Amino acid sequence: MPRQTVKVCIRTRPTANFASEAIQIDVAKNTVLINTAHKKAMEAHHPDVGMNNSESLYGFNFHQVLHNASQDTVYETMSRDVVQSVVDGTNGTVMTYGQTGSGKTFTMIGDTRNFAHRGIAPRAITHIFNTIAERPEIDFKISCVYYEIYNEKVYDLLDDLSNSETRTDFQIAEEKNGRGVHVRGLNEVDIPSEQDALNYLYSGELARTTSQHKLNRKSNRSHSIFTIYIQQRARSGVSERIIASKLNLVDLAGSERLKKTIDGDIDDTTKKESMYINQSLTYLEQCVVALSKKGGGGYVPYRQTKLTNVLKDSIGGNCNTLMFANMWGEEAHLEETISTLRLAARMMRVQNDTQKVESFDDAMMVKKLTKEVKELKQELLMHDAMVERSGIVYDDYTPEQKLELREKIEKFLAAEIGSDEEYDAVSLSSVRQMREILNQFKRITLEKDVHIKRAVTAAANGSMTRGMDMTGADAKGEGSAPTFGDAKDAVGDVVEGDGFGLGMAGSDLRPSQLDGSPSRGAGVTGGGGSPGKTFERSADLSYDAQDKSSATTTYSEYKGEVPEDKEEAFALYKRTKGKKENQQMLSLKAEMKSLKSKSKVLTIECNDCKDEIDRIGGKISLKKTARLSQMQPGGYSDDIDVVDEEEFDLMKQQREAKKGYKAGMSELMDLKDKIRSMQNDVDDRKYSLLQDFDHWHGLALGTVIDDGGGSGLNAETGEVMDDAEMFEKMELERIKAENPDSLAFFQAQKTRRANQTQNSLTIRQMGKNKRSVGV
Repeated sequence: MPRQTVKVCIRTRPTANFASEAIQIDVAKNTVLINTAHKKAMEAHHPDVGMNNSESLYGFNFHQVLHNASQDTVYETMSRDVVQSVVDGTNGTVMTYGQTGSGKTFTMIGDTRNFAHRGIAPRAITHIFNTIAERPEIDFKISCVYYEIYNEKVYDLLDDLSNSETRTDFQIAEEKNGRGVHVRGLNEVDIPSEQDALNYLYSGELARTTSQHKLNRKSNRSHSIFTIYIQQRARSGVSERIIASKLNLVDLAGSERLKKTIDGDIDDTTKKESMYINQSLTYLEQCVVALSKKGGGGYVPYRQTKLTNVLKDSIGGNCNTLMFANMWGEEAHLEETISTLRLAARMMRVQNDTQKVESFDDAMMVKKLTKEVKELKQELLMHDAMVERSGIVYDDYTPEQKLELREKIEKFLAAEIGSDEEYDAVSLSSVRQMREILNQFKRITLEKDVHIKRAVTAAANGSMTRGMDMTGADAKGEGSAPTFGDAKDAVGDVVEGDGFGLGMAGSDLRPSQLDGSPSRGAGVTGGGGSPGKTFERSADLSYDAQDKSSATTTYSEYKGEVPEDKEEAFALYKRTKGKKENQQMLSLKAEMKSLKSKSKVLTIECNDCKDEIDRIGGKISLKKTARLSQMQPGGYSDDIDVVDEEEFDLMKQQREAKKGYKAGMSELMDLKDKIRSMQNDVDDRKYSLLQDFDHWHGLALGTVIDDGGGSGLNAETGEVMDDAEMFEKMELERIKAENPDSLAFFQAQKTRRANQTQNSLTIRQMGKNKRSVGV
């Protein structure tokens, strides 16, 4: 893919003292204009300030400028595209840069107590897992690491919070065509769900090194990087091919001036931290300057600091990078704002590659090659065992050869068992031929299966809609059939010599019990049952036949005994309370089966059309080869390349076949989408039916108390839930009702509070240990 520049977005911190005289922001044009003439004029009258001959007007143009924007706007504007590209297979980085107190951490992490104010990182996690849920055909493996760079040392933020001892001997490595630049030895944890990912994110935030100063009550003293690794492969097909990508969420420490951040004497720890922060950010700016020079190719000082080393992929490497430059738009911070905007403008000139990183699973490749070697050995063994090898085919079968083989198979199927015709119909000569025979057998079976299902469906629809006149004479006029009542009330069709029939059962119908025993309360006589056998309702159920039409019978209305066995109880439930839902689900299943049958027919037709396209293409290729061979070898100076009428007709046939194939595939894809949608609907209805049955069965057996959902008994222990459990249950139900998407955030928030409470002393001690090292 072509190289593309780093995207830069400016975000202003909301403030009541915005320097509107000095800073002009045009959101429509994405420009920022800063005029320091007013400030210089005020400084000119100050006796302690010397002459200032620096320029007064600064103009900047960026990809996006967000002024007083919400967290949702910040993510949807540009961050969503970066995260989506990571799920699609390319690396991505989102970083926040700016002076201390400008809102970098709020932009990246957000408010951990408010769902609406969550930052880019939790929103990206939700985005990733929602997208994965929409791609069931792909197998995803998600993992993450979280670390900080504090005073040029790497600390693992996913270490156990209860352990105040931390290691810092981590090495930065680079893998070509793999993970790229990464830190070896970190705790890399699998994240199977959105909630697990949020738990790790917030747990790591608790372990970050922070302190308080004049401009920020909780200032981060380190650069943090939360990296999500994604590996994806197809669940079928070329499953040995793996696409690996990663998303770096970088929260840089803020550049600061000690005279603005510290009141009074400066302690050695804060001074040392500021020195390391400003030093790493200075080297980051040097890397950006080197990469933004025209022509490029010069030396880039990546290895000067750990920060620039781990960001080597993000700036100038294989990555889709977005930088948020946070500015504090007050007059007191104009110098820092100008410095931030200058670096952001230079960053826009840095160019990155954006290509997918593909690799192959060695184990899968070995398995595939082993299978191929085995087949080749079989081929050689058969070659040695055969004497006559003139008819062996090693290339793919042509449409004509497939048709010839199919005719032989049909002849084989039509022949009597053990006859000479059966023996002479098909002769086996190679593994490839045997595989093609199996393919043709499968195709014949599918076609016959579709034909039979269509015939059964047509017969069932026709026989069930026709009335039966049992009062007239039979078709031949030889006597009269018995009278069973008025013709308008009769059902079924007269079958000569066999009484009458009720038609053929639909493909989606089946008996309630497979062993032939009568269901409880079945009450069916004659017709479809065995001759002379009558199934009667069990008296203990007290189930009147009039209830059969009711689909709203509740447990309180149903006075009969409910069996403890869940299978029997479920059969009863589907005839009473859940009758309507069950019938709707069965109706959907029947419609879906019909669509699947149509899909099979369309698939066969598309395959036949593809074979026809290949056959015509082969003929065209032969014609073209023969035509070119007749031309002069020196070029085309004397001969003119002319297509004859036969080849032109073949080209028109191929074009029409391609149109038919395209239309068939389009119809097939639409049909599959409809089947997939109906399958989801069936699954939802089935889940709802099972949930309602469990509650109904629990009411019947007394394991659940129906008080409107406020309290209940545990079906396993029989114990009443305590107040804390009931409060948690009610809270979860409230969250689900208000906003189901916030459930994972809410549960991760509770886990974070619990971790903070349980490990508060260890977290404080860990921070003290970090800040005291080397002082």
